[in-house]
Amino acid sequence: MRGRTIKESLVTFPAKESQLREIKTYVETVCRETTLSKRDVDSILLAVEEACTNVIRHAYLYASGTIKLQITLTRRSIVFTVSDTGRSFDFAAAGSPDLERYIETGRKGGLGIYLIRKVMDDVSYRTVKGENQLRMVKRLPKPAKVILPKTPGLTIRAKFSLWTAATLFLIVTAAYFYFDSRTTDAYRRDFMSDIENLSGTISSQTAPLIMNNRSDPEFDELALNFKNENHQVVYLVITDGAGLIRASTEAPSSIYTEYSYPEGYSDLEFGQIQEVTYDSAAVYHISRPIFPDNPSLGTVSVGVSDRFWKSEITQSRKGIFLIAILSYIVGIIATYVLANYFVKPIQKITEGVRRFNTSDTNEPLPVDGVDEFSAIAQAFNEMTVKIKEAQKDEVEKERLQKEMQVAQEIQQTLLPKQFPDIEGYDISTIYRAAKDVGGDYFDFVWIDEETLGIIVADVSGKGVPGSLVMTMIRTAVRLEARGNKSAVDVLSRVNEFITDDVKKGMFVTIFLVVLDSRNRKISFASAGHNPMILYRMAEDKTYFLNPKGIPVGITLPDGLNFEETISSESVNLKKDDILVIYTDGITEAMNPERDQYGMERFLYFIKDHARLTPDEFTEKLNEDILEFTSGAEQNDDITLVAIKEKIMADAYLLTRRKKLLDLVEKNGMPVKEACEEMGVSASSYYKYRKRYDMYGDEGLLNKQLRVDSTPRMLSFEDRRMLLAAIREHPEYGTARLKSELDNDKYGSIKVDENILYEELVRLRLNTKRLRLEFVARESRSLTSAEKETLAKEQQRFQKKVELDKKAYLDLVKASAAAGDNGRNKMIPELIERLSGAGLAEEDVREFLEAVVNDQTVTNKDQIFSLVEKLSERASQIVETRPGKRVLDQSRFNKADLSAWKKAEEKGIDLNSLDNEDETSSFDFNEYAEKMSAEEHGSKKHA
Repeated sequence: MRGRTIKESLVTFPAKESQLREIKTYVETVCRETTLSKRDVDSILLAVEEACTNVIRHAYLYASGTIKLQITLTRRSIVFTVSDTGRSFDFAAAGSPDLERYIETGRKGGLGIYLIRKVMDDVSYRTVKGENQLRMVKRLPKPAKVILPKTPGLTIRAKFSLWTAATLFLIVTAAYFYFDSRTTDAYRRDFMSDIENLSGTISSQTAPLIMNNRSDPEFDELALNFKNENHQVVYLVITDGAGLIRASTEAPSSIYTEYSYPEGYSDLEFGQIQEVTYDSAAVYHISRPIFPDNPSLGTVSVGVSDRFWKSEITQSRKGIFLIAILSYIVGIIATYVLANYFVKPIQKITEGVRRFNTSDTNEPLPVDGVDEFSAIAQAFNEMTVKIKEAQKDEVEKERLQKEMQVAQEIQQTLLPKQFPDIEGYDISTIYRAAKDVGGDYFDFVWIDEETLGIIVADVSGKGVPGSLVMTMIRTAVRLEARGNKSAVDVLSRVNEFITDDVKKGMFVTIFLVVLDSRNRKISFASAGHNPMILYRMAEDKTYFLNPKGIPVGITLPDGLNFEETISSESVNLKKDDILVIYTDGITEAMNPERDQYGMERFLYFIKDHARLTPDEFTEKLNEDILEFTSGAEQNDDITLVAIKEKIMADAYLLTRRKKLLDLVEKNGMPVKEACEEMGVSASSYYKYRKRYDMYGDEGLLNKQLRVDSTPRMLSFEDRRMLLAAIREHPEYGTARLKSELDNDKYGSIKVDENILYEELVRLRLNTKRLRLEFVARESRSLTSAEKETLAKEQQRFQKKVELDKKAYLDLVKASAAAGDNGRNKMIPELIERLSGAGLAEEDVREFLEAVVNDQTVTNKDQIFSLVEKLSERASQIVETRPGKRVLDQSRFNKADLSAWKKAEEKGIDLNSLDNEDETSSFDFNEYAEKMSAEEHGSKKHA
């Protein structure tokens, strides 16, 4: 049921790609008025842009035209109608695309309708009166409950000012009453003290008059003078011992009459200050004896008014009040200043937050000083930048989400759906993708009817870029591997195919195995990938097969070809041997405790399960990895290919050759047809026939297939023993290490000396200095003699050959002018270069004459490079073979100077070959960790 139309608009745009931005802006403006999320709005923009692009490119074929865009907004949905008058198309025929076919054909584009249908809830297409209309409907989500904004209250500045003013008022008021009370008490104490003093003074003045029995006028004069001198005195009455008045300032005529105390006086408080009423006014009265020791002789009574000290108190209160008012005013002013100082930065931050929330401006908050507000402003600025970046990232993620879904579907189509059935071999795989679109890839390619290529690759980038590179790799390998059994050539062609299209910083490691089922030969090459693992069941030894090579997709310097950096090797399998090609997702798989599966556990698993078929092997390995990871999310793909021979090569060849003989002799097939069917020549048939007649089945066997197919390298287990021997005897050279390994302590390992030296080079332990440094770094402290030897070796190694360019040019010119004589002049200088090698002069001169007279060596750089290289090698040989001549013409001929000359012509710096630490790509640290894990891992594995 259609909802009531709330808003409807129709806008016409020119059918040009430059108008797409205007169209998107218009659509976005309308969508912002709805309850659609930002994610939905971005998806709608993508769909509308795709629809308009299709109109421009396919309806009008880039010709002139117009696009009508009608947007209808209802309570439940928003409807977009894109209209044009160009060519129409069969919308119903545009079904879901066959992604696998897209990969096979390498087609680009064509996913527009697919994406529109994914984004919109309803899509329809029709043609009405020559106008094509694409109608796209997006349902609106239910509106959320509206939360009414709160009525704005007081600002933080007003709150701060009010609370501060109120607090200040309370403080000032409390201070006022406190100081007023203290002042009043002080004045009262002073007033009472004055009364005591006045009464004491008049008593002391009256005493002589009483003792001398003076006349009444003298008493009156004393009383009047005392009152006149002390204005605060209201009255003064002097009475004798009988209580009769002798003098009175208020009633002089009342002398010799009995004194009547004022109202409120108490006899009980005689001698104390009392507040009484005199003449309807409050008066402080005190009566005290004239003679303290004899009260019966007479008393004086003094009345003092309080108006004087109360007036002083009033004045004091006025002063305190004035001070309080001034303090309050100053406090209010200070509050205002402080509010501006402290609250203004907060208001700026608040305004910045409000501005950030209501607009798209990126204006940062001002950062002044180094206080907390500046720190908050700085943190807010950093936060806004991060939020903006996060918003951009979120938009990008939302934009890529739909593409990611397509990329995941594409990736699944890249992987082989079924395993090839190749005669003589069993193959099984494991593939488990990580949480994102992974970078691992494996595939099978038929090179010819009897040869299969197996590819395992790892793309450095993940997600969509990795998936796209993976697509290019798959296409390139399938194109270049057809009919090409050379693994090196295939990888070189693949590198040439993709290098220009691979994003800078990305690369791909590839391991390519070629299985020749007819000749039972396995050749392989590696482009920087993990080594392939070969486990020999009969020997119980593990080999890491890793031909040299760099990843594909890397731009090489001018003059250096990819094909020159890569090599291939081959191997034959024996009974129960297994080959394992893998990616580092297996060894780096983690459990919830962040422990890795590791190479040690992987190798133990291979040894323990090598007798299983490849299918059983991969199933068990997958279960072991799942058990180890315990459901922890993996960040890298897990890929593995396991290969075993179903039938040994001799048995396979015997079967094929007997079948050839049977086709001719038992089935009556002509020799030519039988040979064509079996893929051999007619001469091969007659050769097999003759051998069979002479030796029977044994004559059809090919013994050469089993002639020492062991790789020319040490096994993983032998390497561990070699390192143990080096740790104990770092001073031993190649020959002595070979002898040391051939004893019971190290398992009586038989090893060729050349293979042992090559292994030392790979391990970067081919010199005494390197071996001593390894021992000091990895295992134990060196002895005093070893430390001394190491110091000498390091000092010798640090000596560099310094070439003087001017002298070099002069020498070249002199050589060119003098011919052979110029070459011979170099011999004394070169002899000095070999003085530290410990060689006999005869050896040195023989070598130098051969070098100087060789026409392929044309400059001093090359000669010095050869001298330095031979000097180091000669030192090693002298160390292991004392007393023997180590230089002769035959050894010099093996130097292959022409190859070095060719390398230099291609731009390779021959001096860089002297750096022994760069002659091997072997990662010693990783290898040492593997060795250590192998030594200490037996108990853990058990």
